[in-house]
Amino acid sequence: MPKPQEDILISIVVASIFFILIGSFLLLVVFIFLRRQRKNKEEKEEMKNRFEQTLLKTQLEIQEQAFAYISQEIHDNIGQILSLVRLNLNTFGAVVSDEKMEQTDELLGKAIKDLRDLSHNLQNNRIYDIGIVESIRQLLLSLKKTGKYTTSFQASDHFHLLDPNTDIILYRMIQEIVNNIIKHASATNIEIEIKSEAEVTTIRISDNGIGFDTALLQRARAGIGLQNIINRAKTIEAGVDVKSEQGKGTTITLYIKPKLTSL
Repeated sequence: MPKPQEDILISIVVASIFFILIGSFLLLVVFIFLRRQRKNKEEKEEMKNRFEQTLLKTQLEIQEQAFAYISQEIHDNIGQILSLVRLNLNTFGAVVSDEKMEQTDELLGKAIKDLRDLSHNLQNNRIYDIGIVESIRQLLLSLKKTGKYTTSFQASDHFHLLDPNTDIILYRMIQEIVNNIIKHASATNIEIEIKSEAEVTTIRISDNGIGFDTALLQRARAGIGLQNIINRAKTIEAGVDVKSEQGKGTTITLYIKPKLTSL
């Protein structure tokens, strides 16, 4: 074979090998890209499924707590009032004094009002209508009316609006914190403060109760109520900070990034 033809043949073979290598490299890159893309998609689906499961669990927990709250309110408050009404009715004779009638009427009025307030506190639409700030204000007002607690509430004039679903979950978290204070803290004062800055809104709930050892939160079977709050906060991408000391009360701070413009 003549020398020029041999050189051309070698060039063609080398070029063919080069293009084959380039093609193989491109195929390998595409394969790796598609594999990584599929893996990312699977991870996103798994994260979405975990989030939906956590959200469903949270909704079921809130529903269960709502039923417990209704039961307790009816038994401890409204049930007692109606029992007093029944006692008054049993003392009625042929002639009923105006004072006795007025007292019975007041008790029935209070029972009706407490039922209405209970209904309002449990309705998500109520929070949509009056907003989370007013909902918190009314929650503390209800506690103050019992005569067992002094309360304080401060909200920033520039409180950032959150989306409605976040408001609902956030308000239920605050309700649970307040319920924990009522059940376990032996407190007489509850304070809630809302502050908004450029990038974060903080909600601080404090009490002057007996406090507890925060190291309990690290144990698997201790501090379950607070651990539920922390887990629930993850569903709205909120942070939770718990500070407490035995005999010196507890302060729980929630950190939420605003999603909409401020007032």
